[in-house]
Amino acid sequence: MAGVIEWFWRGAKLAQARQESAEPTERAATCAQRAHTSAELAQNVLSPNEPTEGPFEAYACELFRQSVYWSLCALVARAGTEPGSSYDPAIWDSLEGPELADVSTRERRDLLKSTLRSASFVEFAELPAAEQVATCAEVRTLALALLAKLDRRAEVLSAIYLERVLRLATLGLFAVALVAGGLQVRSALEKRRDLAYERPWTASSQFNKDGCTSPAQQCPEASGYFFHTTEEDSPWLEFDLGAVKTVSKVDVTNRTSCCSERAVPMTIEVSTNHNSWRSVARRDADFSEWSATFTPAQARWVRLRLLNRNYFHLSHVGIH
Repeated sequence: MAGVIEWFWRGAKLAQARQESAEPTERAATCAQRAHTSAELAQNVLSPNEPTEGPFEAYACELFRQSVYWSLCALVARAGTEPGSSYDPAIWDSLEGPELADVSTRERRDLLKSTLRSASFVEFAELPAAEQVATCAEVRTLALALLAKLDRRAEVLSAIYLERVLRLATLGLFAVALVAGGLQVRSALEKRRDLAYERPWTASSQFNKDGCTSPAQQCPEASGYFFHTTEEDSPWLEFDLGAVKTVSKVDVTNRTSCCSERAVPMTIEVSTNHNSWRSVARRDADFSEWSATFTPAQARWVRLRLLNRNYFHLSHVGIH
């Protein structure tokens, strides 16, 4: 059970990810933000919103250089050493490892490290155009690699949180489907237990061709009722159960659109031969839904009948 919970919650995996990569200090977070801002400004210089003329590699190179510097400061701060608030050339000594691997040759890597440590915007601007382009591309690659390293912890944690959300969402969808399936099964079982379900019914008369066609109790043609008699003495609705059954409850839903008072006084009668009828329940008070329970009785026919002169109409009848 614990393993199943862990599969959904991902708690151990989150703890391991946090342990493998310490949370940035406040100083590290500040430096990382500066690194991102410098890189974004450099990207905007290389790809301005409005077309302009002129070489911008020197400007972009200086901004990417600043991004590299702040990334290194953030990484040093994460290692437990707080870099100073003023420019510290020693920060460049921490520039080692795979971030330099994309620079083509060792000579170029050594030159890039020297350039980052000592070069200025003026020196970048004085380089030949081709060298400006090459140097800018190298510094940009390095800056983006360091930013990716800074963001790796957040990306790993976000991926684990996304796993959690997706798996919990899957569990939620499964639960919804299970509940919906259960409700459908329950509805199907209730319909099967309903002796009136798909059994033919007959009304004493039909008002203006209103209502459904037997055995339906729902249809587009009717609104709020499934049958509607004319005004007459003791109008009735009768169900043929097909064979003698034991009946102990009749659920009655009154007309939903209006005129609920017309359904009373009402009696429920049963018969085994369609000639002699016995009343098993009676309702005198107005109702929306009535669940009439009574001593189990044998019946093939079940009849609902008004005890006065009126129209008769109901929304649903279930027999159990």
